[in-house]
Amino acid sequence: MSSPTRPLPTDVTIPAPRENGDEAKVLVIAARPDSSGLAAAEVLAERVGGAAAHSGDAELGTKARRAAQVIVLDPSSLRAKMTHDRAFSAPADAAARRDLLTRLAPYQDRVRWMTRPAAA
Repeated sequence: MSSPTRPLPTDVTIPAPRENGDEAKVLVIAARPDSSGLAAAEVLAERVGGAAAHSGDAELGTKARRAAQVIVLDPSSLRAKMTHDRAFSAPADAAARRDLLTRLAPYQDRVRWMTRPAAA
């Protein structure tokens, strides 16, 4: 009995990051598409020396294409209520997550999702 396999996505091309001195090498995106999400992304972006955006940003595709690494902040509602880390204080709803997954699909090789602060 063979195990089910998924076909590889052959019709999706993954753009390479552009090497441009003006662009941040790390882009931090909040899954929450509003000013609360942007404020949370700015906290982590400052820590890692990158740029911040939220999932509703009209230029998100361009920013993600130019970044060498993309970090998505996506805490649960419970995590957002219980954390003291401002970077994880803005949870997104399911629709925002689905939309962001679709928008970031071409760049999935350099996207990392963070749902909680890294262990110290």
